Amino acid sequence: MSVTPVDTTRPTLAVPLLAADRTAVEAALAAARSPATRRAYESQMGAWTRWAGERGYPLGPPAEPEHLAGWLVWLAQQGRSASSIGQAAAAISAAHADAGIPDPTQHQGVRLTLAGIRRQVGTAPRRLAHPLTTDEIRRIVDGINRDSLRGKRDSALVLIGYAGALRRSELAGLRTSDLSIRPAGIVVTIRRSKTDQVSAGQVVGIARGRSPVTDPVAAVRDWIGAAGLDGDRWLYPTIAWSDARPLCRPIRGEDVCRILVRRAAAVGLGDLPISGHSLRAGHATTAARAGVPADRLARTTRHRSLSSLARYVRPAEALADTSSADLGL
Repeated sequence: MSVTPVDTTRPTLAVPLLAADRTAVEAALAAARSPATRRAYESQMGAWTRWAGERGYPLGPPAEPEHLAGWLVWLAQQGRSASSIGQAAAAISAAHADAGIPDPTQHQGVRLTLAGIRRQVGTAPRRLAHPLTTDEIRRIVDGINRDSLRGKRDSALVLIGYAGALRRSELAGLRTSDLSIRPAGIVVTIRRSKTDQVSAGQVVGIARGRSPVTDPVAAVRDWIGAAGLDGDRWLYPTIAWSDARPLCRPIRGEDVCRILVRRAAAVGLGDLPISGHSLRAGHATTAARAGVPADRLARTTRHRSLSSLARYVRPAEALADTSSADLGL
């Protein structure tokens, strides 16, 4: 789904917008949503088109509220999560907003249908990523051959991602100029993230490690030096098949997941539900269990609200604060 450009050729305009100005406006409109959001909306709109087309329903926009409610219920019947169904509704809403026509997702029947779906299927994630522990991280990086260029990159990727509680997209988007090495560690500048879509910039401190095997600062310095990443370069580029040199293009967010899963499987952790989120979830969970206060942890993870962080903090706090320990059992 593409963003519908502003209609700059309306008869009410005494002087039509110049072509160059129109192109600039369209570029700004396209940048209003992140590439990931655009891809997700396009996928959802494609699914809607196929479903409605198979039933002979008009595709819209405008979409009929009754048809839209039927599609959302059908998605639930296929086992889709509440968050995925919510994203599908958001895609439909965006398409209508872009076209400047009434949004069918605001129809009372559609809103009640969504509420009913959330009650039926629940809002908890279907499959939580395994939060990697420090011992598991040590096991993973200890199993990587750091004599190879790819091994140096992957070690630095895993350790920086875990120590900084970074999202996979944030890891993939890092450049060498985003790192400032200090005596106590590294200050990492996150140019854009899920919670910073306007690129105001966020900073994360990464302390030096106690062990040479798991020291993120040493790992990233070793990688940068071996790869010859001078100047402003992608911090985690793809590597030539021969392992002889880094290429000019960066890895993608899905590559972070693939690398982590492969490296974990190589040391016998392949049975765990590991994903690209396992580094960030592992940092939050391990820090919470170590007694790090929620507000301090949130400054590192950059969660916008403590309620989002609670699923990592509450289990640790529940065991530390439980009165069951005082029952004399």
